[in-house]
Amino acid sequence: MAIHFSIPSMLQESLVEMFLVARDCINFRKDPKTWKSHGCYGYPAAILLFAIADSIGSYVIGGNTRQHFDILNHKGYYNLNLDKKSIDIIYERYRCLLTHNAVLATNTVLDIGGKSYPVFKIQNNISYIYLKSFLKTTKVALEKFLQNVESTVWNSNQLQEILKK
Repeated sequence: MAIHFSIPSMLQESLVEMFLVARDCINFRKDPKTWKSHGCYGYPAAILLFAIADSIGSYVIGGNTRQHFDILNHKGYYNLNLDKKSIDIIYERYRCLLTHNAVLATNTVLDIGGKSYPVFKIQNNISYIYLKSFLKTTKVALEKFLQNVESTVWNSNQLQEILKK
């Protein structure tokens, strides 16, 4: 952590830190003797990946927090081609519940998945987020955002809101 004199400079550190910690969480493997199951640190990884998407969306798209998640369809960033219902599910059943209540909604699954898995799918009325794919897609979106962070942030409505605080 460093002292920053601009929001773009701070974002270049904070978002990269969040990404790296999310990556470490996904790469960690739980010992079933201790945890009673296999897996990774999926909940904190998902919270961090959703926070990155939320942050990028706040500067690129603006609007309310739900609108920030439209970044998941933005062709220059996540480009997931999801319908509105799917983005609503991601926002309400994953992001909001994990962030505010440390749980997922019923019929929702977090899975490590693999690099070729989709980020999100619905099958038999159960929704899935695959963390390895989400991490991979977030890396692309984050790199794109950081390439243009100065102009994107300085031209955003979000910056004006931050400066009021």
